[in-house]
Amino acid sequence: MGRLKTLPPRLKPAVSRLALAPTPSERRITGRQLQARRLRIWAADPRCSDCNQETRYPDGFELDHEVALVNGGQDTDENSRVRCIECHKAKTRVDLRQAGGGVPRR
Repeated sequence: MGRLKTLPPRLKPAVSRLALAPTPSERRITGRQLQARRLRIWAADPRCSDCNQETRYPDGFELDHEVALVNGGQDTDENSRVRCIECHKAKTRVDLRQAGGGVPRR
């Protein structure tokens, strides 16, 4: 009896989700590092960078990226701004439109 002929695969292997995961240097900071950054940037200037309204620590503001991460911004202190809740929502809508992601439902 002869050997069976092996057919070439018709499907390409799927890309692993791990291959798409950000490297450690591309990840956003979290936990204590993030809380320290929030306090440091807020303490330097507690006003909203858009409307100039005074904000409260810890829950009266959002720490926002001037150039959104989805649009190629970096997760650094220099790219972080204090924004009041309403200005942050408005800027997020603009950032998502620029990225082609539409407006989040909430």
